[in-house]
Amino acid sequence: MMKRIRHLLPICFARRIFSVAFVLGLASPLSALADMDEVMRATLDGQTAEVIVKLRQDNALPGWRDNATVREQREAVASAMDDVAPVLRELGISVDTQFETLPYVGVTVDRAQAVRLLERSEVAGIFLNARERKAQAVQTLSTGVERALLASSVPSIDVTEAWARGFEGKDVTVAVIDGGFRTTHPMLAGKVVAEACFSAHDPATNTFTQCPSGQTPEIAAGAASKCPAGSTRCDHGTHVASVAVGNDGTNFGVARAAKLLPIDVFSEVRAKADCDPDPSPCELTDSLAVLKALDHVNQVAAQFNVVAVNLSLGGKSFEGNCDTDPRREVIEMLRAKGIAVAVASGNEGQTGKINTPACVTAAIAVGATNDGTGVASFTNISGAVDLMAPGVSVTAASGRNDGLITYSGASMAAPHVAGAFAVVRAALPGKSINEIEQALRTTGVKVSRADTNFVLSKIQVNKALLRLQGRDRRNVNNVLSSNRAATQGQAFLRFQNDSNQTGSVTVSLRDADSGRTLGTWTSPNIAPNASSQVDIANLEKEAKAATQNVPVTDAARTFFNVEVESTVPGYIQHVVLARGASVLANLTACTDGLSNDARTMMNVHSVNIEGYPSRLRIVNTGSTASIGGLVFYNAATGKEIGRYATPEIPAGGSIEVPIARIEATVPGLQDTSANNGNPISYYNVRLEALAGYMQHIVENSRAGVLLDMSPKCDVGLR
Repeated sequence: MMKRIRHLLPICFARRIFSVAFVLGLASPLSALADMDEVMRATLDGQTAEVIVKLRQDNALPGWRDNATVREQREAVASAMDDVAPVLRELGISVDTQFETLPYVGVTVDRAQAVRLLERSEVAGIFLNARERKAQAVQTLSTGVERALLASSVPSIDVTEAWARGFEGKDVTVAVIDGGFRTTHPMLAGKVVAEACFSAHDPATNTFTQCPSGQTPEIAAGAASKCPAGSTRCDHGTHVASVAVGNDGTNFGVARAAKLLPIDVFSEVRAKADCDPDPSPCELTDSLAVLKALDHVNQVAAQFNVVAVNLSLGGKSFEGNCDTDPRREVIEMLRAKGIAVAVASGNEGQTGKINTPACVTAAIAVGATNDGTGVASFTNISGAVDLMAPGVSVTAASGRNDGLITYSGASMAAPHVAGAFAVVRAALPGKSINEIEQALRTTGVKVSRADTNFVLSKIQVNKALLRLQGRDRRNVNNVLSSNRAATQGQAFLRFQNDSNQTGSVTVSLRDADSGRTLGTWTSPNIAPNASSQVDIANLEKEAKAATQNVPVTDAARTFFNVEVESTVPGYIQHVVLARGASVLANLTACTDGLSNDARTMMNVHSVNIEGYPSRLRIVNTGSTASIGGLVFYNAATGKEIGRYATPEIPAGGSIEVPIARIEATVPGLQDTSANNGNPISYYNVRLEALAGYMQHIVENSRAGVLLDMSPKCDVGLR
């Protein structure tokens, strides 16, 4: 009798982790042909192997990768099965596993059968059915750097601000595909909409289902909840689910009002050789079981409003993408239906490579950080990672009792992202996965591991929501309070409206020590091309207190942190005047980097501001000598008040022009009738007719110090 085998991947452990971390692996081909090589190796010496056969579809039927209905997808799969059934009978191959909405079948073949299958026009590809394992390491140590309890990891992704605005993931569901769930845990109680189990059962390979009924598949209440007393079986799934949607009234996951669809795909394997180096029996899953789970999600997604799937899976490492992976089509199809599939990047500490299926382009590949901006030492990162989230020492629900337990891994980061998609989709159901992913990327905190070139985004949920709602926020940190004006300097915020519509900015003052919101202030309307400057002392006086018990002005307060939201696109600067030294300083810094616009300058000093004369430096980056054009706007009204043509600037050259010289040749710049009879203090300036950029330099005359006033942050949406 021929021996029947399944391909078993090696255990993957998170490096430098001392907490429980499960790492799942799926074999993935570089191509159908490359995977066929694995099938050939698995069928040496007369052995048989379980494989996944991808069926070719009738082009006349609705494509299952399109946003087709489940009924249409079933019809397409049935048609493909009708085509391939005679081929399978001819080759003496029985169907072990069939799908409802995915054009695959699971079969057992020998080498000759595999070769003949791949030759048939009804077959689009053959992939080895790979077993995966859950690997874990119990935490005995954590460091101050690599630490992220759920109580701090969730706030670190800015989701508590979304909760405060009423966005908690209500009326949506997250599907978690894992290895058993303690659904009665207080963090998950009342959240489960349904359960399913696709744990394989194959005594020929010493594989035994963990579905409670002993039959697979099992789709019923309790199907994913086999948690034997004293066993760690349900630790990983329970923990991951609670990070995504948990809520016991004290401990909260990301989408704390969302529902849960738990799906168990792990089986008990008793063969020592398969479990090695773990003791037998052990728990393993396989590609077919995971595909069955995704097939089930597709079928019930509309019924339960599933908007995200969590897969803590990881197999082979890839540079770039792996879009020949057999799971690509189902991930693409779910994405087209508005369902994000968040996948852990892997825990081997690799740089430049991530694991399958995270490397599938349509998947949301997630790497791990701590609760700050430190990239976890164990996480895989590459240019194919889409988002980062906390995954170090995350404390959440235990699968053994009603308590909490601490794990680390990219497995913990992925449910932060799955939960984030649930929060945003619940708030903005009309937004596509592409739009949400882009918003999470562009508003996220930029993080990078030392000595790498990969700059990635740690998600900020509320900021992404604001951006998708046509709003935007920027943070300015350590703005001097009025209490420090006498000893350190007087702080100002400058805002510019760089649009053709009137707009305003709203400023929230936060206590720098606690982060608590103290009050808000909204500017008067700012005209197009105009700017406004506010002294922090005035802002303190005019801000509306957030709570009556916490005064905005406090003699002990040294700094504020400021959050700025603008109704129009423009810029913000944070400047300080140190009166004792007569030095003006630009302290502008931005969470996501300084503005790339170097052709627009705000609040350029006129000659009426004595002691701080302005100069404009203009650089020609073009290939030929050229004349630059400067357009001046009254900073108070936004009205154009003059134009200036520079001398010819050679290619690669630059010039510096004092504002006093420009005013001498453009009389309109000091026409007080254009400013209601008042002297003009500031201009806004735009560079035209030249390939290049500008720099605004202020001379602190008394101190003899030059200052670059160019840096600014973008605000609003463009």
